[in-house]
Amino acid sequence: MRSEVPMKANELIERYSSGETHFNGLKLPGINLVGADLIGIIFNEADLHGANFLLAYLNRASFTQANLVETNLSGANLSQADLSGADLRSAILHGAILQGANLRDTDITLAILLDANLVAADLRGADLSGATLTGACLRGANMRQEKKSYYTNLQAVNLTKADLQGANMKGVDLSRANLTGANLKEANLRDSDLRKADLTDANLKGALLTDTNFTGAKLTGANLTNANLVRAQMSHTDMVGVMAKGSVMTHADLSRANLSQANLDLSRMNHADLSRSNLSGASFKDAELVEVFLAKANLMGANLTQANLTRAELMSANLTGAILRGATMPDGRVRD
Repeated sequence: MRSEVPMKANELIERYSSGETHFNGLKLPGINLVGADLIGIIFNEADLHGANFLLAYLNRASFTQANLVETNLSGANLSQADLSGADLRSAILHGAILQGANLRDTDITLAILLDANLVAADLRGADLSGATLTGACLRGANMRQEKKSYYTNLQAVNLTKADLQGANMKGVDLSRANLTGANLKEANLRDSDLRKADLTDANLKGALLTDTNFTGAKLTGANLTNANLVRAQMSHTDMVGVMAKGSVMTHADLSRANLSQANLDLSRMNHADLSRSNLSGASFKDAELVEVFLAKANLMGANLTQANLTRAELMSANLTGAILRGATMPDGRVRD
């Protein structure tokens, strides 16, 4: 149903209450529907610019291709709603419930999603660049990149203390994102772009980070226990005090990284590039370091007890004060 005459809020609610659900293509900019019960309503391609849906019930509603720029959806219940292709630029969704919602190809740039519930939401192809998702819950959300020209954009997004446990973020652009204290436990970030992202104190335990680009990222105090970082690009990263026990970093590039005081016990770093890296005070107990490139690396005070350094490049490394008890040296001999 299309109309050129703006409909008033009370008229829309009356018509909905009498059983009408299709309001496609209507022009309703600025309409005030605070707390309205509009479960299952259909607003496809409607112009709802600046509308107020504060605390509204919009479960299973459909807003495909709708104009929701600067719309207030704070506290609204949009569980299982279809917002695919909608324009949510600068919208306010503080505390909104978007559990299981379809947000594919949605423009959510600069939107406020503080403490929003996005559990199991479909965000494939969504543009969240510059959005604020502090404290948001995205457990099990799907942000997977579908193809090379089809990106889920989270550039410079604020995900401070967000819950992303188990989220599928394969190939997502998170460059310069703020993920301080975020929960990324067991998340899939394979092939993702995390260049210059801030992951201070983030929980990446058991995360899939194969081929992920962390160049210039900050991972101070992060938890990478049992994480898979095969072929990860981590040059120039700040990883002071990182917990990476049992992690797999084979063929990873950690050149010029700062891993001072890091815990890398039981890690597998075979063929990794650690040239010019700062490994002072780091712990590599029982680590696999076969053919690791440690040219000009700083290993002052590092603990390499029972580490396997077979064919590792150690000639120009600084080993002052390093503990090598029981370690297998590059020539295959075991140190007393």
